[in-house]
Amino acid sequence: MRIGGIIDVSTVDIPNKSSMVIFTVGCNLNCEFCHNKHLLQFSAGKDVSITNLIEQIKSNVLINSISITGGEPTLQEDLLQLCQELYHIGKYVSVDTNGTFPNIFKKLIPHIQRVALDLKGPLNQDRISLITNSEVNTGLIQKSFELINKAKNIDFEIRTTYVQNLMIPNDIHEIIDFLRKNNFHGNFVLQQYQFSEGVGKELKDKFQKPEHATLLTILERYQTIDLPFKIYLRDDKVGYCLINSLWRS
Repeated sequence: MRIGGIIDVSTVDIPNKSSMVIFTVGCNLNCEFCHNKHLLQFSAGKDVSITNLIEQIKSNVLINSISITGGEPTLQEDLLQLCQELYHIGKYVSVDTNGTFPNIFKKLIPHIQRVALDLKGPLNQDRISLITNSEVNTGLIQKSFELINKAKNIDFEIRTTYVQNLMIPNDIHEIIDFLRKNNFHGNFVLQQYQFSEGVGKELKDKFQKPEHATLLTILERYQTIDLPFKIYLRDDKVGYCLINSLWRS
């Protein structure tokens, strides 16, 4: 497996769990606001065998789960093998994805416990292609959603990063409406874009961090709507917070 880095212990990548985070390299999208651009090229990082990864994981007594992120992990040919072996040693496994490879999830689902689908924008061809700076087949993302959403063993999180100057509030409303109409039962997380050095200094002024008040305005209508899923806000003011508590006095 082509690995761009490993965090030995994290308490923020999987809610309520202590995890090792494995960063794979390579991605099929070209989002300009990506904070992990150093991982996008397949030439980055180094090859690590599944055997060595499993040995490293077994020796880490501080973690009970594994977060596989990237880049786009489903581009790795031996991802299934890694997840199968982690399943056999009893580790809780979470895979981050952009959802463009549903056929991979057909094989992965029996061997993992969580999926975090990074939905870059609404499943509107023009909008998501603009946001990702890529040609995106939205049908593939919808197929991944359907496969994961119907899997009884999967903790399913969908998250969207709101980038000021690139996205508009209606993008979020379209996403939530799609989730409602398709009986989503996981958690939806609206994330605040924050500049990091990985984005690139040349793009520092192109994309802006939305204010907390802006995100609240987008989400306000959902505090009284009965939905089959929970909505969270993640930003630098509240951390990771269920929106129902944001308007309590």
